Amino acid sequence: MRSGSAEHEHAMVRAAELYYNDGLLQSDVADKLRVSRWKVGRLLEEARQSGLVEIKIHHPHSRRRDLEQRLTSRFDLPEAVVVESQPTNAATMDLVGQAAADYLLEMRPGPDIIGVSWGHTLAAIAECLPEGAFNRPTIVQLNGGASSLRDTVDAGSIIRMIAGKSRDPRTALLPASAIVQDRELAHRLRADRQVAGTLHLAGRADVAVYSIGVLSPQSVLVTTDCITADELVELSGAGAIGDILGHFIDRFGRVVDFELDQRTIGLGLEALARVPRSIAVAVGEEKSEMTRAVLYAGLCTVLVTESNIAQQILDDVPEGHE
Repeated sequence: MRSGSAEHEHAMVRAAELYYNDGLLQSDVADKLRVSRWKVGRLLEEARQSGLVEIKIHHPHSRRRDLEQRLTSRFDLPEAVVVESQPTNAATMDLVGQAAADYLLEMRPGPDIIGVSWGHTLAAIAECLPEGAFNRPTIVQLNGGASSLRDTVDAGSIIRMIAGKSRDPRTALLPASAIVQDRELAHRLRADRQVAGTLHLAGRADVAVYSIGVLSPQSVLVTTDCITADELVELSGAGAIGDILGHFIDRFGRVVDFELDQRTIGLGLEALARVPRSIAVAVGEEKSEMTRAVLYAGLCTVLVTESNIAQQILDDVPEGHE
């Protein structure tokens, strides 16, 4: 970690946050950041000398503790991680991806079974993980995939990236589409030994990381023909506002189309709610309503998001619910 590098600067920010904001001992900070206690002392000293730390932490990576506390209080949410929204969606995605990666790295004990979905948000998180991120993890796909994806945002690419940055990893892919054509096919697929085994393993995950999807013609589930244009219209008419792992829900977090849901291949919402740490990640203000629905339904124990989404959620909820 070369002095003056972006990695060094990020380490200064995290050390300062953990020590000054969270009140951890330097030995605890060292454990979380996987460095020596001496190194933590040097990072804190450099942070003070550089002006990074005064009364508060001056850096885009610094979290919005005020919004985090309001979210956890209002929605009875165990944990929230909120970063400052940036001028562009790409810049915000980078910060949210790093924040989610930091959360995973700082879990103690480290996760043995890590469940992941796919898409641009999960790819951003995987890219932010350092080499040697996890020790002997099993990385499992939470929901079926889609064909004709651009870039490397498919489940296989994301899982391989995380595995490549881990020591002695195991992987479990889900060889099925996110949504199939009919219920009979879905039933047969779930009975397949490999599919059933992967779904069973996903239900045993220590942590599940997924992104929040919105109902839109630009949704990857639409552009890859997992659902048709007619089904999109029907879902909208039924009150759907987006999906979690391919399960379409309304603003109260309820599944809206049971026939379609029976054709969905992936971890069910009830099973997701039983995962010890389920991390929902949201970037883009258009996801505010869906993020609020996820919080209402208790579908995550940790929310990682940006300040614009957090503020909009809090503004739209009556003060009496806080």
